[in-house]
Amino acid sequence: MAELRGIHVLVIDDDQLSRHFLRSVLEFSGAIVTAVTTADAIRAALLADVIVCDLASAETAGGEFLSQLRQLQRGVPAIALLPTDTPSARAWAAGFRMFLMKPVDADELRAALLEATRH
Repeated sequence: MAELRGIHVLVIDDDQLSRHFLRSVLEFSGAIVTAVTTADAIRAALLADVIVCDLASAETAGGEFLSQLRQLQRGVPAIALLPTDTPSARAWAAGFRMFLMKPVDADELRAALLEATRH
């Protein structure tokens, strides 16, 4: 399985178990993964082909972080990860055009990444 071979994915999530799961799924599919907390995200985003971001982590990091992330999203596709009980309108309001509900299904994540990176 290498459908994401060569795609650099930035995973932003403050939860260590979530970061590990997302990294494992994506690397198994051939992606190059940088997994960070929000504290390191903006620097790492400059290298990414696509961003996968836990919206709760982004909101916890504050308005300045979300503003910087929105600037990056103008050139880099981004996918928000939302808790199951979160309305999708929050992702749209934060500037995300794609979102997945947590817990994330590995196949849905790969499909969303492929869609986001198609030119």
